[in-house]
Amino acid sequence: MMGISQPDVTYSEQLLSGEYNYIASAIPLFIGYTQKGEAYSLSAVNSMADYESVFGGRSATGSVLYYSVQHYFDNGGQGGFVLSLGADSVLPLSAELLITAFQDNRIITAVRQESSITLVALPDMVQLPDADSTGWSQAWLALLSICRARNGVFGVFDAPDAAEHASACVADFLASNPADIEWGAAYWPRLVSDYQLDDLTPVTVPPSGAIAAVIEMTDQQSGVWRAPANVALSQVVKPTQSWLQSSGLFQSSGTSLNLIRSFPGKGTRVWGCRTLTNDTSSPYLYMQIRRLVAWVESEVSTIGNNFIFETNNALTWIKFRGLVHIHLRELWLDGGLYGEEEQQAFYIQIGLNETMTEDDIRQGKMIMNIGLAVTYPAEFIQICLTFDTRLGIHTHEGSL
Repeated sequence: MMGISQPDVTYSEQLLSGEYNYIASAIPLFIGYTQKGEAYSLSAVNSMADYESVFGGRSATGSVLYYSVQHYFDNGGQGGFVLSLGADSVLPLSAELLITAFQDNRIITAVRQESSITLVALPDMVQLPDADSTGWSQAWLALLSICRARNGVFGVFDAPDAAEHASACVADFLASNPADIEWGAAYWPRLVSDYQLDDLTPVTVPPSGAIAAVIEMTDQQSGVWRAPANVALSQVVKPTQSWLQSSGLFQSSGTSLNLIRSFPGKGTRVWGCRTLTNDTSSPYLYMQIRRLVAWVESEVSTIGNNFIFETNNALTWIKFRGLVHIHLRELWLDGGLYGEEEQQAFYIQIGLNETMTEDDIRQGKMIMNIGLAVTYPAEFIQICLTFDTRLGIHTHEGSL
């Protein structure tokens, strides 16, 4: 049990197997260079009009963040936050200056202070040269550090556009042995959008803006436990690269990038839901599981706040357990947990000689253990068809 320096609610994960004050599960923060606005200032934006009033429009030198935020709203995003790194008139910058800006501690401070932020994207990392795998690795590490600023913050990572450079970025990133890499997911390739420059040249955008919108819409329409994948993207002409050129960026084992693919008649779709973890036995192989557990932790912590300074006895434990039970039962009934019966989906433990000792109680500690049976996506679907060859039909086995 972690130490508690002041009265508060803390938690620790105990087990993973496989409407009361609702906490929004997907509130994004976009970080990058803007036409105007105070550097490292954080502002809420609920529309492009909000963005333009605070940060200005597009510029001739660099408008990556502008188009990323526009792509977010055009794909159904409901609103979030933007943090300016300064005026985009200074672009292009050297890789060293870009990385320094990404690593500024003022970003981490802003994330810690705004507790509603749960997603972070850094679209301006595409300003880095594609072949600079070291620079890309450092940008990924900077974004991961931002995610670690506070529990429950998940990173949406952009990648180099050429498959070989994306692969080199992943290799350099893993070589640094980063901690907590399940707090991020990377997407490839970039997208040719419907947006056009003044000379009618199509604008290529990093995928993170649209992905943040897909995560948000999936959470709202289906639940945080559903994979934000197999969703068509708006304002997209095509991916810049074919998935056939991905050269193993998606792997059944090891760290994988989530592909974005075009399907005839079905549009351009998000085709993956993996985190960056390279441990296929990790319970956090899939991003919706990592985010679901973080969301449950936040919900239970919010419930627990009601019992700070209450009498630490059986009656209070029953009340606490009852409220948490209502929440987890609703989650199970909505399809967020696995199991045909409630007992298979979750358990809650709290009580003397069950989760606490007499000494714990004297020290003012109320300890609850929760177990969740999470659901997993049908990532690989195999179909086996057997026919009677005497009827002139052959046997076939295949997979999707």
